[in-house]
Amino acid sequence: MAASAGSWLMSLVESGSGVPGAGRVTLVCCPYAGAAPTAFLPLARALADQGPWPGLRVLAAQLPGRGRRIREAPARSLDALAGPLAGALAAEEGPLVLYGHSMGALLAYAVARTVRPAHLVVSGSRPPGVRGAGEPWHLRSDEELVAGMVRLGASAAPFDDPGIRALALPVLRADLRATELWDPEPGPPLASPVTAVAGARDAEAPPGAVSGWSRLTGGAYRQEELDGGHFLLEECLPELAGVLGGVIRRTAPAR
Repeated sequence: MAASAGSWLMSLVESGSGVPGAGRVTLVCCPYAGAAPTAFLPLARALADQGPWPGLRVLAAQLPGRGRRIREAPARSLDALAGPLAGALAAEEGPLVLYGHSMGALLAYAVARTVRPAHLVVSGSRPPGVRGAGEPWHLRSDEELVAGMVRLGASAAPFDDPGIRALALPVLRADLRATELWDPEPGPPLASPVTAVAGARDAEAPPGAVSGWSRLTGGAYRQEELDGGHFLLEECLPELAGVLGGVIRRTAPAR
């Protein structure tokens, strides 16, 4: 049975006016590989604390295979995620800001090609079609995959629990496969402005590689560099929230 449009989004924060057009901006967060929508709760709370906002709604994409959709099989392609997620956002009113980290950056970009957001923010990601050196992540053994994630800054603790490991690794590997095999159809540059955020010590998506996002928009491009590694959501939470808060304020409609 196909998932309903409502199952693709989880509401994390609603602050200020709930009326679209009354200064309200909706931020939609797309998760990194293996992550549940709750991974964005600290970020959503940090943004809410920057208020008062005329209106701010923070949603997170809820992908199959995790969270409330844990019984569903993970998607086999990025397009299989982007299409339904774009459909779920079609009824949203008011300006949308799409944000994605790592795999989520590519997913947010794929959705942006359909929904035309007011702004696209990406972090921890090379642009589509630009792959790093070395063996693809999804082809590595379980041990190599876990070791590589830990080297990038992920906590090893969840993988030490056999039960969590058995649930998490298939979803992580499926997400990585969908990301690494994605070959988007050529198309025009986005009309939306793009802000790209890079970690100065990110071996997976270094600042020089992240700069390639500038070629994917016909609008304004801005790049921010934070003093962190790949997992900016944990390492640089206040600074990342500051970047997103600035984008949201510049996007908010005048009252």
